[in-house]
Formats: sequence, C-alpha cells, structure tokens
Amino acid sequence: MPLPEGREPIKSEWFINKALDLSNVNRVEVIDNDTGRGYVKYNFKVKNLKHELQDEGKTLKIFITYEEKQ
Repeated sequence: MPLPEGREPIKSEWFINKALDLSNVNRVEVIDNDTGRGYVKYNFKVKNLKHELQDEGKTLKIFITYEEKQ
C-alpha cells in the first residue's frame, strides 16, 4: 500500500528513539479479530519489555517486567 502523497516511511532511528520509549506505558492490550481484547493489563509501570520469535518464527512471545502503580 503506497503512502499518502507527501508522507515518508518511518526511519529506523524513530523506532530506536521514540517507539521503544516505554516510560509512559501503563496499559498493554492484545487485540484479535475474534474476541477483541484477548489480554489486557493496566495500572502498572513498564520496567522492561522484550519480544522473541520462537518455533521457527511461528510464535511471538512478549515478556513484560513491571511494577504496580500505587
């Protein structure tokens, strides 16, 4: 799908500097086309987040370390 006129693709530097900034995240949701919100966790502060592809790229796992907000 082409980008709208005048738009450019997001540069990888943006992801490094902005998209990976989790300092304000306090809710994680996994949305699917069957149940909608299949997983929701909120009211916490992300300390660390990482993902792994496993099973020859067939499984995506997301690992979240967090502290509860008071």
